[in-house]
Amino acid sequence: MREMDFSESNLGNRWLGVKGIWKEIQGEVKRDIKFRLERAMLVEQRKRVGCGRYKRTGRRRGYRNGSYGRDLLTRYGWIEDLKIPRVRDGGMESEVLDRYRRRQRVLDQVLLEGFLLGHSTRKSTRWFRKLFGGEVSAQAVSNVVKELDQEVERYHRRRLGDDYRFLYLDGLWITISKPVKVKKVLLVALAVKEDGRKELLSFQLAGSESETSWWGLISDLKQRGLVGEKLEVIVSDGASGLVKAHRALYPRVPHQLCTLHKAMDLADHLTDKRHRRRIRADALRVFEGETATQVRKNLRTFSDKWSIKEPQAVRNFIRGFEYCLVYLEYPDL
Repeated sequence: MREMDFSESNLGNRWLGVKGIWKEIQGEVKRDIKFRLERAMLVEQRKRVGCGRYKRTGRRRGYRNGSYGRDLLTRYGWIEDLKIPRVRDGGMESEVLDRYRRRQRVLDQVLLEGFLLGHSTRKSTRWFRKLFGGEVSAQAVSNVVKELDQEVERYHRRRLGDDYRFLYLDGLWITISKPVKVKKVLLVALAVKEDGRKELLSFQLAGSESETSWWGLISDLKQRGLVGEKLEVIVSDGASGLVKAHRALYPRVPHQLCTLHKAMDLADHLTDKRHRRRIRADALRVFEGETATQVRKNLRTFSDKWSIKEPQAVRNFIRGFEYCLVYLEYPDL
């Protein structure tokens, strides 16, 4: 799959295809922000008190006094019930939240990078240094970073149920600027349960959408519990590596070719780029039919209109068209 075009003219159509996945990723990032802030404030509380929980020492400067909840607005939306630790006798003004507000954009970007690319001790330590400056000991940072690494590891290794009806697989190309600028593809798996709830199952950063890369992600889903007994359809674009991995690991599950990708890919086969917007709109209208007969009738109308102007694009659109019609058997797909 080619890199996604997020230009202003194409943003509306592309956003329809990625906003669902991105919303799931944002939800995970919000939970990650909450987890990190709460752990950071516990480190701050320990420094203020002067010793660990339940320890007796002459260096103690106060006592823990539980916590209270509050909401925090971030660039990814509201974080609800953020637990703010309290200290008895004099209270505790948290510098963590003040520094977070002042540097929110920078810190959230580090969090997003860490969540998408996988946490590392170096990246997490950098986050805490930006937040605290040089005021926290290396051992304290190491302890909190270890907790964060374990939390992310648990997310990627958690057991999955086998109660999913639909599985959506897609690759989103992103640019990583550090330490050197390079393009990577984020392989994403999003599933829908029988009750209609969506769940982001997994994601994996790869160098390409090769069969080997997709095999790694899909086989991991299967090993973690998604055997596919109730899986009815797998939806994806036409990337050959993805299709081969799907057919090898879930051979009995039908493949639905994403109709949005099918229409968007027309741009790669046009002889006159000025036709792009109109031919895409006509292609999407093909799938507005409620039956296979109506959709095929719409396809003939589309072909009659564009086969002379854009013959190569029309041939590519018709190729593998039967894989676009599986959704007609599932109104809620």
